[in-house]
Amino acid sequence: MPRGFTENLLAVFAAAEQSPLISARRAAEESAPNKAAVFRTLFDEYWPKVHRHLECYLDNGEEVNEIAAEVFVVAWKKLEADKPMSLRWFIRTADNKLRDVDRKAHSRGRAMEALTRGLRNAADTIHPLDALALRQAMKTLNARERQVVVLTYWDELSAGEIADVLRSSQPAVWTTLTRARAKLRAQLESREGRS
Repeated sequence: MPRGFTENLLAVFAAAEQSPLISARRAAEESAPNKAAVFRTLFDEYWPKVHRHLECYLDNGEEVNEIAAEVFVVAWKKLEADKPMSLRWFIRTADNKLRDVDRKAHSRGRAMEALTRGLRNAADTIHPLDALALRQAMKTLNARERQVVVLTYWDELSAGEIADVLRSSQPAVWTTLTRARAKLRAQLESREGRS
């Protein structure tokens, strides 16, 4: 009895399953290392070493844990299971994260210095208690918001000039400034409510 289309198709699939090319691919997939398993091995081996390396530079244990975690997040994103990273890669990435922290702290310090200079120069127009309240409110802003506020009010730059300085767009500057003003207003109003 002649075979029908379905039977022929099943016979073709069965033959394909037995083909050396498909069998080799399936064997390679089954033997390929699992990304999660490789990551777990790297984590177990390198977490203590990365942590100890960071402790040489930082005193705050929470900050050490946070930066070490960031290093392993990057490792997870970049991990190729068949090419795991070396300890050198982990230490280099930790050092890059430390430099990022230093840059942020330096940028925050510069913004606070500019704010303080601006408040000192404006001492004739701002009451000392208002200046103190503003300084405290500025601490609630993130680094970018503080920078935009300082560039706007103390350096008296336009939104276009600020966008040029920050290599950003004018709408992004306006959005950041609006968000910063709202935060400052909320802080200053809550402070007035407590007085």
